[in-house]
Amino acid sequence: MLKPEYTILPDYAPLYPQLPYHYKNYEKISVYCKGHREAIERFLPQGFEYASDVFEIFVLKNDVIEGLDPYAEGGIVIPCKYKDIVGGYMAYEYVDTDDALCAGREIWGYPKKLAEVDFRKEAGSIHGKVTRKGKAIIDVTLSFADVQVTPPNLFPRLQVKRMPRADKYGMDMDQVILNEFLNPVTHTRQAGTATVNWEYSSFDPIADLGPVEILGGVYIIGDYTLTYGKILEDKVQTSK
Repeated sequence: MLKPEYTILPDYAPLYPQLPYHYKNYEKISVYCKGHREAIERFLPQGFEYASDVFEIFVLKNDVIEGLDPYAEGGIVIPCKYKDIVGGYMAYEYVDTDDALCAGREIWGYPKKLAEVDFRKEAGSIHGKVTRKGKAIIDVTLSFADVQVTPPNLFPRLQVKRMPRADKYGMDMDQVILNEFLNPVTHTRQAGTATVNWEYSSFDPIADLGPVEILGGVYIIGDYTLTYGKILEDKVQTSK
């Protein structure tokens, strides 16, 4: 019998390789919006505290990754506080490959789902769109302009990693994970004005964050490394 190559399934053909993963020259649109506290708080897990009324909507593409196949993604990041740590919570995240989806969920607890992601550059602007189950749940455009954009604090990432039980309703894993991006490098940064559109979906109710005030956005080209995170709290105590 073959020995497991890594602690994931299937043993005989792991879906993704061992960490770390090195991202090279990723391209990202980040649009910053000011929302209402009541709406934002509904998207935070229990035990996470509200930290700001400004959150991020992003779409990016990763064409060169040492460790994973290229993929594109989009999502929502909300400033938060967990105990004495201030960072960002990935409330929604969408990717277009299964290895990126499962690595993100299984290792760090990112709430990834499969979707269609479109990232297009045009003269003077960049457009990002995420479509799932026939709904354009994220649709942003950044138009380059000489504007000042100040992002909120969104690092480190603070995530909830959960696993449902197989024998009854409930969870047999419920952890709070801290995940940092190592060795970040920014090659290009361009600010601009932005537009945001989202189509309501009962499966992905991102539009419940609205209405919002759009503060602007930035386009980034950069590098970073993903490796293991830190378990801040393990809420499920299993008997040995």
